Amino acid sequence: MMRRQTHPRTLPLLLGLLAMAVNAAPQSQSGMPHQAAPAGEASLTRNFYFIFDGSGSMSEALNKQCQGDKRFGSRLEGAKWAVEQFIPLVPPDVNLGLWVFDANGNSERLALGPESRAQFLTAVQKVKAGGRTPLTESIEQGVNRLVQQRDKQLGYGEFRLIVVTDGQATERPLPHAVAYARERRIPIYTIGLCIGAQHELRKYSVSYRAADSIEALRRGLEETLAETNVFDLQAFPGR
Repeated sequence: MMRRQTHPRTLPLLLGLLAMAVNAAPQSQSGMPHQAAPAGEASLTRNFYFIFDGSGSMSEALNKQCQGDKRFGSRLEGAKWAVEQFIPLVPPDVNLGLWVFDANGNSERLALGPESRAQFLTAVQKVKAGGRTPLTESIEQGVNRLVQQRDKQLGYGEFRLIVVTDGQATERPLPHAVAYARERRIPIYTIGLCIGAQHELRKYSVSYRAADSIEALRRGLEETLAETNVFDLQAFPGR
């Protein structure tokens, strides 16, 4: 009995059909294609990202605009003390992040994450006064970090950008950063140290506190922990 041989021209066709079968989308038992799992997890975690001003003016002594305190030789020294008093009050499950501009440059000093109170305090203690006040660029970077975290939490939770500064922006116009934050729905909270109530961010911040003393700065930091409404996983389907 003679066997029929496969025609050479049919071999590429058979290989092509086999490749199509292998690359076809996997089917579940119900016959529906499998869907990729979301790149994140719904969470009500609170996220506070701080912009900390370590510019040259922070090396100045407490003056008429800022009630003097003999304990501190400079604004920066007092600000570090205020952060030291504030950190123990932060719940451990709150995500903290820190961006600083100082003599060491304009950069992130602590990535947003939980159980980071000790690292946050250590990073602030290392701040060395110097340089200009690039508030616009710093705010935009902080917004980016919070947006990334919001995506990981699938839009749930709370997200605050907290700016601690003693001066006006010296680089790009500040309204650029404000518009950037608004477009991405990130609220700005500002504590103005030793600059009165006339800082430009007062017009744009959800909350603005004019801290005329280091003690007022401490209280202002504590107020950033005030509870606000957050998404209820049972009430909201997502973003």
